[in-house]
Amino acid sequence: MSVRTDLAVELREERAKDAARRDAGEIDGVIYSETRDGDITVNVIDVVDERGEKKLGKARGRYVTVAFGDISAVGFDEYEHICRVISKNIRSLASRAGGDVVGSLLVCGLGNRRFAADAVGVISAEKTLVTRHIKESDSALFEKAGFFDICAVMPGVLAQTGMETCELIMGAVREARPDLIIVVDSLAARKTERLGCTVQLTDTGISPGSGVGNHREAINKETTGVPTVAIGVPMVIDSATLISDALEKAGARAEITAPNMFVCPKDVDVKAELVGSLIGYAINLAFHGSMTLPEMMIM
Repeated sequence: MSVRTDLAVELREERAKDAARRDAGEIDGVIYSETRDGDITVNVIDVVDERGEKKLGKARGRYVTVAFGDISAVGFDEYEHICRVISKNIRSLASRAGGDVVGSLLVCGLGNRRFAADAVGVISAEKTLVTRHIKESDSALFEKAGFFDICAVMPGVLAQTGMETCELIMGAVREARPDLIIVVDSLAARKTERLGCTVQLTDTGISPGSGVGNHREAINKETTGVPTVAIGVPMVIDSATLISDALEKAGARAEITAPNMFVCPKDVDVKAELVGSLIGYAINLAFHGSMTLPEMMIM
């Protein structure tokens, strides 16, 4: 059975199984490193050439995975720490994608707010402090407050708007002319323990709906003309994967041909709110450097 996952770290794990090798650089064209910060694990995968693209099935670029456990069980201090780790990696990828000339940002919160498993991107955009209108109406206040130029769009899904997500984002790009785009969306994972407690960041952009087999036009530098960082959170897992894993643990093997169905955690609404807000706050910390997390939470 082919593995259905949007996470580069899971694809690497699957590719490494055949050779039973776990050390850095064991896959040609793929460089891997892992660090720990308390209970947080940060994996960095660099796909450096065509060999890596073919073996991992991912576009050339950097993939950072931040894993932090059950977000609904952490206290404020730990939540803030996770937020700062993600923020640091957002800023690093922003510099890698856009260089040191990034002066304005467009945040795109993808997904459907009415469906909890698909709401992470929208929630993130809602929690992002947008300031482009302040800069245009009161530049003195903008400068005094130390704001960064940020605008946001929540384009919804095709069934709601009748327009492709990329088309709507391109309209926002033409109007706002940002130096960088950050796209946030829900993803699919291979392992249930990653749902709602893992964040993947990459400088390669994103294909909305790819995790659930509903591929839409990619949102990346090639399609938008603007450097693009994608942030995703796995919120669903393929039902066939669950069945296959259960059989494997029981010592049985079978080719699974389950319907195209996906499973999400029972507390998916809570996890979506917490991790969606976490990403929005992390974006604020990465660009509105003078703000604190408590200040964001009361806005």
